[in-house]
Amino acid sequence: MQIAAFALVNLPEEELQIYPRTSANCKLIFSDQNLQAFLIGRQICVACFMFVVARISTLNADYYNNNDNIFGVSDGLQNFFNTGLLGAVVLTVIGSLIWRIVASSFPIAFMSNPLIHFIIHTCLLLEKSGICSSAWLLAFCHKHIMKYQIDEVYIGFVEKGAVAEIGAGVNEKGQDEMTEIDESGKSWGSVDSSQVEDETVVPV
Repeated sequence: MQIAAFALVNLPEEELQIYPRTSANCKLIFSDQNLQAFLIGRQICVACFMFVVARISTLNADYYNNNDNIFGVSDGLQNFFNTGLLGAVVLTVIGSLIWRIVASSFPIAFMSNPLIHFIIHTCLLLEKSGICSSAWLLAFCHKHIMKYQIDEVYIGFVEKGAVAEIGAGVNEKGQDEMTEIDESGKSWGSVDSSQVEDETVVPV
């Protein structure tokens, strides 16, 4: 679902409003901290389902007690079946990879599915249960250890409000000015759109 949601995040609001169910699901995921909570709840669901289905799909024939192998295969192939790898491969293809391809290829149709809204709420509910609340603490510690910043810092341009939040220098002359910073965080000065001259593009 997150693949389809991120595929639609840059879609114009006017186009997204054509599909009310898709729009509602996207707003639900990207509101407040729902995205992080959804990812935690989603991973809980995936882990539980993978464990349960893997146990169901695992073959374990005891041919040492003269029991017949599955479909009469050789003992070597039966040993491979008993490892559970066959069930894991089949489950990965059918339960995970297929839906990732569908979500990335048809994000609007995927997010319009009525079950998606129910699944999102289920994931949010699982996160609220506190089963994996330690993920928030570990993510917070990881952020400060690695000294992560917002993406605009690494790109090189940040808005005035964003600069204030990360403690960088801010030009006090206007709300709409942009500050260009280098990797060290030093201000290179603001760019005023009124001072930029029009340039004529000459085709070659």
